[in-house]
Amino acid sequence: RGLQGKRQQAIHHVRRAAAAMSPVRSLLLACLVGLAAGKKNEDPRDCEVCRAVIGQIDELVTPAERKTVEGIEAVMQKYCDSAKGKEKTMCYYMGIGDKELGTAGGVKREVSGSLSRGINAKRLCTRMKKQDAQMCELRYEKKVDVKNTDLSKLRVKELRKICDDEGIPTKGFNEKGEFIKAIKDKFGIKDEM
Repeated sequence: RGLQGKRQQAIHHVRRAAAAMSPVRSLLLACLVGLAAGKKNEDPRDCEVCRAVIGQIDELVTPAERKTVEGIEAVMQKYCDSAKGKEKTMCYYMGIGDKELGTAGGVKREVSGSLSRGINAKRLCTRMKKQDAQMCELRYEKKVDVKNTDLSKLRVKELRKICDDEGIPTKGFNEKGEFIKAIKDKFGIKDEM
C-alpha cells in the first residue's frame, strides 16, 4: 500500500470528518492533510556544492559591493579565479569562467542580482535548479573513514584517491595490496591475523 494507501486513507478520514463539521473547518482540515501528504523528504546533499559556493561568495561580498550587481560579479570572479575542484565546476556552470576554461553560458547576472536583493544560497540554488538541473547534481565526494572501512573491498581508484588526499606517495605502486599497506602505515592500522 505504501504512500498511496496512506493518502487514500487520509482522504477517507477527511471526507468522513467533513460531513460532521462546518464547511470552513473541513476546508482547513483538507488543506492541512494535503500539505502533509505532499511534503517530500529533502536530500541533505541536494545542491550542496551550489549552496557552499554561493554561500561563500555571499560572505565575501561587502555592503558597498552589494549595492551593484557589477560589484558582486567582481567578487564572484575573484572567488572563481582561485577555486579548485567542484567549486571550479560550479563557477563554470554559473557562467563565471577563466581564460582557459570558458563558461557554460550560466546564470551569473541572476545570481548577482539575487545576492544584491539578499536572497540566501539555499533558496537561490533551489530556484536555479528549475532552470538548470546540473547545478544541483554537482556533489562533493564522500569521505572514506579509513579506520572503520575494510580497505580490501575498495577499488584501486578509491584507494589511490585516499592516498592522493592524504599525501601518500604512490609512485611505482602496481598492486592493490601496496596501496592498502601504505594507507595502513599512514594511519597506524595494524593487520588482523
